[in-house]
Amino acid sequence: MTNKNMNERVIPLFFSSLFLLSGNAVADEALIAAGGQQAMVCKACHQFEPNGVTVVGPPLYGIAEREIASYPGFNYSDGLKQHSGKWDAEKLDVFLADPASYAPGTNMVFPGVADPGARAAIIAWLATKNPTPPDWTTAAASAPVKSAGDGILEPGENMALVASVCSACHSLHLVAQQGLSRDSWEETLEWMVDEQGMDELDEADHEAVVTYLSTYYGTE
Repeated sequence: MTNKNMNERVIPLFFSSLFLLSGNAVADEALIAAGGQQAMVCKACHQFEPNGVTVVGPPLYGIAEREIASYPGFNYSDGLKQHSGKWDAEKLDVFLADPASYAPGTNMVFPGVADPGARAAIIAWLATKNPTPPDWTTAAASAPVKSAGDGILEPGENMALVASVCSACHSLHLVAQQGLSRDSWEETLEWMVDEQGMDELDEADHEAVVTYLSTYYGTE
């Protein structure tokens, strides 16, 4: 076989392999990006920066390198302490689906993430919050990522943001049962921050949340 013929076969194979690798990278980036938005529910109680501190819950940066329920000084529930070893994708998937079942007596008020695709995205995003990101992939990693609000909240601009913010502390059905004026929604968000430990939203997100709520769950 001549060098020319060899090159004709090798070069297409090289670019085919490069395309496949690039496709996987794009898919991973898309999953991680989706996980970052889904993780709004986590950010209400946890910090994820390397220098993060305890707020409502312990900081989660470096979670892959810690034993379960081991962050110094945090008062974990007995239900979580009964689990041993380090967090991995499988354990996180079960925990995020239903924290109260995984760790009976847990202090977390978060009800869990029902959609497997959303959990896969959050777990992929959590993997990036480690000095050496682990390969955290679940069986649902290729599934569509549904918003926490699908089937509960009215479809509309910023529904996903509202679902992420509100589901961190309570059922979205509670939101769907309301009918408040814009001013009352403003007061409710302020009360959630001042009295219920909710993190204050930045100006753009606050405006988006209030606009959505007053549009779809407002009063005339």
